[in-house]
Amino acid sequence: MQKASEIFRGSPLFAFEHSDFPEIGEEEPWLLHVAYADWTSGHNHVMHRHEDRAEVFILLHGSGLYTVGGRMYNISAGDIVLCDRLVMHDEFPAKSELYDTLTLGIANLHLPDQGEGDLVGAGRSPVFRRSDGTEQIRNYALDILRVAASGSGEGNMFCHYMTRAILELIGIMVREAGQPEEGDDASESRAARLCREVENYLIEHFMEDITLEDTARRFFVSPWYLSHVFKEETTYNFKQYLLRLRLGEAQMRLTISDDSIAHIAMCCGFHDPAYFSRLFTRHIGVSPLKYRKMRS
Repeated sequence: MQKASEIFRGSPLFAFEHSDFPEIGEEEPWLLHVAYADWTSGHNHVMHRHEDRAEVFILLHGSGLYTVGGRMYNISAGDIVLCDRLVMHDEFPAKSELYDTLTLGIANLHLPDQGEGDLVGAGRSPVFRRSDGTEQIRNYALDILRVAASGSGEGNMFCHYMTRAILELIGIMVREAGQPEEGDDASESRAARLCREVENYLIEHFMEDITLEDTARRFFVSPWYLSHVFKEETTYNFKQYLLRLRLGEAQMRLTISDDSIAHIAMCCGFHDPAYFSRLFTRHIGVSPLKYRKMRS
């Protein structure tokens, strides 16, 4: 089978609207985007979440680390990561090898026994290791990408039916994984609850001037204690989390908006566009302008 990297160059992303699927009902899930990414230059998509979609992430080649909801997982070629709506996720590719990915964004999810926008739900691992099921999902997703890249609107319903088939396969894998662990309020430590509250605060206010000291005062703890437990619970230190959150939002805005780079920098908490550009290039691997050209 021809490799995706031999068919698609750069980082093509194909977006859809509900009107592109005229035959589906209002309650049906639908494909919002399909994207192939060849991260040979290191420009991974750092920390972000989605309010309007869940994501199916497929690692075609390579290995690395992937965080979902504050937990970090080792992933390798053939693995699939399911990212529920509103759940923060982040990736760290191994830069010593080819690393390319395929992602499906799915809107209007209302799956049986799942919350709104959930593919896997709380309490289950979001990572599914390479298997016959994940291989089938990979092949269907590549078919979707090929049809989307053809530019023919006549193939939209094919993409929809393949997406539904993928959701059926995901449902089977999730059910076979067993019931989620029982929730127990007492089992979540004070530190874990604090970190969840701090994460939510940062997500809501990352565009503002935020410091560890100010955040610690807001939550009535010492900066040392917050720094220690935040690193322990999320695997990030405070500054790293805030920076990756801001860069992830910048990547999103560079992809979906026509706003100037200076305006995006300001909206993401960077008051100096030149400083933002240097940070973006250092952490993402390409400049904001080049990233926009690649993703658009």
